[in-house]
Amino acid sequence: MPVRSACSPRRRDDDGQALVELVIVLPMLLLVALLMIFFGRIESAQGDVEAAARAGAEAAVIQSNAALAQSSATAAVTATLASDHIACPSPTVSTNVGNFTPGGSVSVVVTCVANLADVAAPGIPGAKTFSATSTAPIDPYTVITSGFIVPVGSAGSNRRMGGTS
Repeated sequence: MPVRSACSPRRRDDDGQALVELVIVLPMLLLVALLMIFFGRIESAQGDVEAAARAGAEAAVIQSNAALAQSSATAAVTATLASDHIACPSPTVSTNVGNFTPGGSVSVVVTCVANLADVAAPGIPGAKTFSATSTAPIDPYTVITSGFIVPVGSAGSNRRMGGTS
């Protein structure tokens, strides 16, 4: 009978046990890593949509009339989502300017269908709809106009165009 060394208490039936453990544990670790990436992307996309709604509300409240507020909010949301890493080709922007008065507020709702196909796996959706609302107050000392722009020097002028008077 061969004599075993005291330094190596390994038995013959333990051969390959580490490989079997690796084969069992590695898929679980990969699944956990994939889920972490997926949920991280979802959280990041939701934060990007919230930032876009906030930027839209902030851009709207500094305008002098409701029409400019709506167009500024849409432009700010589009620019914010375009600069972020979220794949949202056509966000829906709804601007509530019903209370567009000094001391009032503006609300912006952004809805976006983000493409998550780069981290898609069986059972994980390839796209998700995100929505965020942001409300910003209008400065009570802001001058709100009706939206009509009167060119400087045209009020009360009887001068002919292109000639001398």
